[in-house]
Amino acid sequence: MSAIAATPSQARSGLDISLALKQGARLFFKDLGPLIIAALIAGVLSIVTLGILAGPMFAGLYGMVIGRVRVGRQPKVDDVFAGLERVWSYLGAALVLGLLIGLASITVVGGFALATIWLYVFPLMVDRGMGLGEAMKASKDLVMKVGFWEHLALVVVFFVIASVANGALAMLAVPFIIVAVTAAYYLADGKEEALARA
Repeated sequence: MSAIAATPSQARSGLDISLALKQGARLFFKDLGPLIIAALIAGVLSIVTLGILAGPMFAGLYGMVIGRVRVGRQPKVDDVFAGLERVWSYLGAALVLGLLIGLASITVVGGFALATIWLYVFPLMVDRGMGLGEAMKASKDLVMKVGFWEHLALVVVFFVIASVANGALAMLAVPFIIVAVTAAYYLADGKEEALARA
C-alpha cells in the first residue's frame, strides 16, 4: 500500500450536497476550456476503441481535477492521457463497474445502490493509487460512513443531469459530473480546505 493510500481518512459526518455541487461548478468553470476539450477527446477515443479506452481516458479527466485540488496544478488537455499509465487497471475498473452496475440496474434500485457505494472508485484509484478491489471497498466504507442517503441523492442528481443533457450539453455534462464527483470525494474525505483553496 502506498503512503498516500495509508493516510488515515478524516471523513466527515454527512455530505453537503449543495456545497459539493457549488464547489464542483466553481472548479468546472475555472478550468472550463481544458476540461471540455479533454472530455471531447476522451469521448471520441472511447467510441473509436469500442469502449476500451473509456476507463483510462476518464481516469485522466479525474486526474486533471485531482491535480488542481491536491497541488494547485493548472490542468492541461494532454493530462487526459495520464490514465494510460495504468491502462489495464482502469480498463478493468470500467468493465467490472459497468457490468455489475449494469446488471444491478435491471432492478433500478440495485443499480442506483451500487452506483452510490462505488461513486469514488475512480477518484480513489487516481488519488491514492489503489487497485480496483481496494478502491471498491474504500469507496463503500467512505460512502457508508459519511452518509449513504446523501450520496444516493447526489447520484440521482447526476443521473438527471446526464439524462437531460444531449448534443452540445453532453459535452458540458460529462466533465461537470466528473468535477462534481471529485469535489464530493474531497468533502466526504474531510478535505474541504484543500478543495476551497483549489
